[in-house]
Amino acid sequence: MTGEIGSVPEQPLLGLFMRYRRESLGLTQEDVARRMFVSLSLYRKLEKGERPMSPERLADWSVAMEAPEWLLRKMVSVAMPNLMSVETGVWPPALRDEDIEHLEALPFPAFYHRVPEYEVLAANQAAREAFPWLLPAEEHADQPTNVIVQMMTTPLAREVLINWELIVHRLMFVLRVNAPGSVAPERLAQILDACRVNPEFERFWNTDISEEDWNDSRVLVRDPETGGQMALTMRSYNAWHPDNCPYQLFMLTPRASR
Repeated sequence: MTGEIGSVPEQPLLGLFMRYRRESLGLTQEDVARRMFVSLSLYRKLEKGERPMSPERLADWSVAMEAPEWLLRKMVSVAMPNLMSVETGVWPPALRDEDIEHLEALPFPAFYHRVPEYEVLAANQAAREAFPWLLPAEEHADQPTNVIVQMMTTPLAREVLINWELIVHRLMFVLRVNAPGSVAPERLAQILDACRVNPEFERFWNTDISEEDWNDSRVLVRDPETGGQMALTMRSYNAWHPDNCPYQLFMLTPRASR
């Protein structure tokens, strides 16, 4: 799954995700066909993009392959594009007063992000103090602050975040996998162009991430003044109620173990 965004049409792209999951589990096409209760010939056509993937087939595949939610969301956006739309972006964001109050009431660092591009829409006081390089942009700015760009281009980020490499790799993987079809191409190009100043960009962009690293919720922080270390747990939340909240809550809390 390497190469430039948008280099393959949608249905073959779906097959790439199917192959990615199959190979990451060490399975053959015969294994997957057996799990889905379909013929090997049909499965090969699905993976090659020669047969359309119906919602029923996608459901069967996701169960057979125990697909993680991020992968299933992306595949749904490719298989059923009418259910998804390209996010052209709104800046400045139309944040509601109640959402800001909710964010500021949290005692630990918390942000509102627009995903999968990870634009910073708002940050509470704890976040502004702990991560000054991730401050939201002023309303009159041309573009929002982008988490990935800031992590790739701000030296302080690498100094403070002990496991910076893992965090950045995961962010880049999310962007590479989920941006096509959900992020405006011009905004994606701006983010990538900004990140390319970092010599490690190509390695991050063109390599996959393991399931273990994907699910690693640790953020290891170094105090630049004392040198002391703190372990945090990161969580991202999508609002279930109210259901008209189009941004994700990202929060960091102290953890007992490292």
